[in-house]
Formats: sequence, C-alpha cells, structure tokens
Amino acid sequence: MSRILRRTYARFCGSCRNRGCDESCPRLPEKRTFAPIRVFSKMLLLPLLFASHLCHAEAASEAAVKVAFLYNFFKFIEWPESATAQNRYTLCLSGHTDFGDHLLMLEGKTVNGKPLDIVRNISAKDLKSCHLIFIDTADNPGDYARELKGSPVVSVSDKSGFINQGGTIGLIQDGNRLSFEINLETANAGNTRISAQLLKLAKNILAGK
Repeated sequence: MSRILRRTYARFCGSCRNRGCDESCPRLPEKRTFAPIRVFSKMLLLPLLFASHLCHAEAASEAAVKVAFLYNFFKFIEWPESATAQNRYTLCLSGHTDFGDHLLMLEGKTVNGKPLDIVRNISAKDLKSCHLIFIDTADNPGDYARELKGSPVVSVSDKSGFINQGGTIGLIQDGNRLSFEINLETANAGNTRISAQLLKLAKNILAGK
C-alpha cells in the first residue's frame, strides 16, 4: 500500500481513539483540514485499504481526501447499461483541476471488477464518455452541469451551490470536515442510481418534484 494511500485512508478512519491506537498517533491538525463524516468513514472500510496501523499515518491533505471521495462514490452509484457496456470506468477531471500526486493512489484500482481510467483536462466533445467528472470551481461548473443534463454522467464539484445549478454531487465543508450533498433529480434524469447508503450519508438532498 502506497504511503499516499495510507495517509488518505488514515484520514477516513476518524480519530485515532476510535481505532484503538496508542498515544503515538499524531493529533489531527485544527486548522483547515478535511475529513468525511464519521459514518461515511466506517462504511468505506474496504478490504486491503484499511488496516489497523493506518491511524499512525499523517493527516491527508484536502486534495487527497477529495480524490478518495471520488473513488468511493463509484462504489455506491449504478450507471445504466448503456453507460457500462465499456470494459472500464472513467473518472474525468476538468481543465483547472489539480490533485497533484494524490491521483497516484488510484493507479491500478478497479470498480466492480473493471479498470478505472483517469482522463485529465477532458475536452467538451468527450464529456459524455465519462462516468464521473470532477469540475474545478475555476471551470464554471454550472456550464458543465447544463451540458450534461439528462446524461448518465455524474458531475461533482466543490463549488458552493453546485447541486442548485444542476450538478449531481456537491462537496461541501462541514466544520473542519468534508461532506457532500446530492441532487437526486439530476441523478434520476440521467438514469443513474445512487445507493440508499450514500443518500443516508448526504448532508443535504435535493429531490425536486
């Protein structure tokens, strides 16, 4: 398991005390740091990714936690058959998205037995080849949401109010933690099914009419 992966998933573990670690575990920094809500972290204890010693890893950065969220969203979303006929899944990133080396943790990862491809700086003509796309705030996420309306592409952004602009999932800061909200109407319009588990963990759900 890579050092970057350890750091990211240690952040998902929550506090070290909940993991039975000793006093040598570093305390989480109090300034601007991000972590998923506690229940989400428990749900994401995937085999081989979470070991008891991970609490000893350093706290992950904001970018690393976002990358981990994006990968795990794949685990709780079902795409229509028309979008899963390919022999792989595709995570796309808009032009200004810069997760740096944290994307290395996704190398060799699979989703439901299929390889996960990462496409950086996705072009407009290729948008609908994505299964999930992260849109940086600098790339006008609302424009992407309108372009993808009705398609089976799950759009994710950390822009404030993204789900109100037609985006599927918005990453939001909840205190010093990272949480998310879901536009269920958008997901349904694209025939993508978000699991009940994920819906329960959302900070807010926009269900529409």
